[in-house]
Amino acid sequence: MTLELTLVIAALLFVVGLALIILRRNLIFLLLGIELLFNAAMVIALAGGARWHSVTGQVLVVFMMALSGAALALTLALLLRVKQELGGDTVDNLRQLREEVDE
Repeated sequence: MTLELTLVIAALLFVVGLALIILRRNLIFLLLGIELLFNAAMVIALAGGARWHSVTGQVLVVFMMALSGAALALTLALLLRVKQELGGDTVDNLRQLREEVDE
């Protein structure tokens, strides 16, 4: 696989992730968009490591996977709690929760 093709794949992942973040109001799709952005960064790191014959891209991806997994677990736990408390999983529900704290 050439460097240009991997960069195109990473760009497509990035655009789809950004579109999910901007266009959807559901928190699960927002989380999915963030994960796609992380995956685009991992593809770029792997492509750079392969291009320059270095292992640092693979090591960076392993650390990014660990960070992404930990963040995903915490975010899903918070998402389940918000859904349980407020009965929904949209961004508007989080704004409502913030307004209740500000009062």
